[in-house]
Amino acid sequence: MGLLFLTIFLTDFFGYTDALLRFDRVRRKVWMFVGTRSPIELDWDRLTPVSQGITPANSNVNTFRSVLLVDLDAEGDVKFDGKYPRIASIGQTSLNEQQAISQYEYVRQFMELGPTHLPSCETYLEHRTVFRDIVRFFGFLDLARNIDWRRPGETGGGLLVLASILCMLLGWAFLPFDLATYIAYRCNRVPKWPAKIEAYAKDGGEMTTPVGAASGRMRIVLKEVPFILLWVGCAFAVYAWVASWFIK
Repeated sequence: MGLLFLTIFLTDFFGYTDALLRFDRVRRKVWMFVGTRSPIELDWDRLTPVSQGITPANSNVNTFRSVLLVDLDAEGDVKFDGKYPRIASIGQTSLNEQQAISQYEYVRQFMELGPTHLPSCETYLEHRTVFRDIVRFFGFLDLARNIDWRRPGETGGGLLVLASILCMLLGWAFLPFDLATYIAYRCNRVPKWPAKIEAYAKDGGEMTTPVGAASGRMRIVLKEVPFILLWVGCAFAVYAWVASWFIK
């Protein structure tokens, strides 16, 4: 158990915040970051997309889907670059197969048609964290942010009340996970690509934020404060109650 915790701690808390793939549509290459050694170079036109399903041992129903880009030899076997299989995983695993495939389709459109043909996005990620990440309560705080009490016919109040009740009852369980995520982002590293590949990236021009998109790292706004105080207060009340059993 200790070894398992150490493995999770080292990989999640000291991993990399950025995606470990770079797609070069000019040279039709995919660069795969593998740590301290040189990145693995993959030929986009030789890669075979494969939809993979993984069913956990403790579940007979839920299957996590992902799309892999696989470099196969003439016999249909996976090629290796030293000890590393020439397999690139796109995006995150998902219970929804269509969502996993859509992540591949997004990359395919970029490689085949260019960035101007990509669908717009609402938010983008940054390599930083803010205090709000600790008290998001698995995203429930976003409900308080998005609701507009001045708007006639606002219908989000009921859902916010249900979320508040849930966070008051289970906030003590949510808070440690949000705190762990915050610490993980603080400890995670940004991949350092070789100068040659960084120079390739400049061929596409200066990287800018998507038009009309907002940063995924948001600051706390005033209307969120009452809910933060309520939910965090309930969580610490539970912690104090549990601690009292050991202090007696």
